[in-house]
Amino acid sequence: ATLCSILSDAVEGGFLSHNPAWRTYRYAGRKCEKKIADEETAQKIIAALEDESIKYETYFKLIIATGMRRGECCGLKWCDIDWEQRSIHICRNAVKVTDEEIFVKEPKTRAGNRYVYFSAEMESLLQEYRQECAYITETYDQRELTDDDFLFRRQGARLPMTPTTFTYRFKLILKKNGLPQELNVHSLRHTAASLMIAGGTDVATVAGILGHSQPSTTLDIYTHAFDKNKKAASAGLQGILEI
Repeated sequence: ATLCSILSDAVEGGFLSHNPAWRTYRYAGRKCEKKIADEETAQKIIAALEDESIKYETYFKLIIATGMRRGECCGLKWCDIDWEQRSIHICRNAVKVTDEEIFVKEPKTRAGNRYVYFSAEMESLLQEYRQECAYITETYDQRELTDDDFLFRRQGARLPMTPTTFTYRFKLILKKNGLPQELNVHSLRHTAASLMIAGGTDVATVAGILGHSQPSTTLDIYTHAFDKNKKAASAGLQGILEI
């Protein structure tokens, strides 16, 4: 279980394309479901985010809406957004190793280099956030915001923010709003995947959106979600995807 957990973190960080210990762990013990927010909790999280600064609201809602990984979201640049198509090109992953400066690298697999799409509501939030970033850049950095700037940039630098900064902030948001403490930023990605599945999206499409190399990886991780989808899709859950 410990080895599987370590390798799962490596997958999330972009160091591995899949978890080689996953099947062994499932064989040795009972299958463990990912921590996923239910419909009511997901709605409460979204409501709580609207009371946060626009930076954190945008970051977490992007993950809920697209299923991006933490590092992928931190690695986004403004040039990655196609406003006409309402699409985001995910082509970078921000990685922070202990005692080293954060660095950005390409996805480990071809599947990791992909496009995801967002709604009109998400577009409005992103446009508002860009205006905020432009103001901060002009005020504190004495320069204009460019398309080569990271969406979530460290103030006064050209570097992206560290993914763990958002991990810590999300824990504070959960605690402040009395939400389940067992959830984390990874849970938002898993929730996004489950919402897609609940809406009837097939496994190959979900795998492509999440950046998995093989649909079998998606099926291994979210078997329970596909099983639940055999009953009926929840209209409430589907509505959350329209953020």
